[in-house]
Amino acid sequence: MTESRRCRERYGIVAQIFHWSMGVLILCQFAIGRFAGSLEPGIERLIWLSRHKSLGLTILVLMLVRLLWRWAAPPPPLPDQMPIWEQRVAHLAHSSIYLLVVVSALVGWLAASARGLSVNWFGVFLVPDVVDKNRFLGDVLSGAHQALVYALAALLIAHIAAGLQHALIRRDGVISRMLPEFLDKRK
Repeated sequence: MTESRRCRERYGIVAQIFHWSMGVLILCQFAIGRFAGSLEPGIERLIWLSRHKSLGLTILVLMLVRLLWRWAAPPPPLPDQMPIWEQRVAHLAHSSIYLLVVVSALVGWLAASARGLSVNWFGVFLVPDVVDKNRFLGDVLSGAHQALVYALAALLIAHIAAGLQHALIRRDGVISRMLPEFLDKRK
């Protein structure tokens, strides 16, 4: 297979780094959020919530940069052997994941602001509140944030399952598109 053909079939290294690093960060974010939520009110819970908010802001910024990169360097087309319906579902799933990452982070920031729990980015700087303190609004936004995160988790599980199906059952090379070239066993 020629080099130019391989480049058109696979994501570039920057997109791969964004994909895998965002996956790890989002997984960590889920774990930190669940852990912080399990703690009794107190200083330890506030510390873990602060880490959760800082990481959430980091993920939000990285996702926005990732979307800019995706716009500047469009992904390779899906393989022709994938049925059209499956290609449409894949596009919808990817778009939904991106949207849920951005919206859940923004709603989390709004919830923190409404609850009077400012975001202090890893102790480096204070992020401005985006709404005034309002307990009712904070509770509503916190519930919305949690629902969005569960929807995101469900989509990510489906995304991982689809990737595993392509890698282990179909063995059609779709997963290779997001792997560094030295891991591509098709060469």
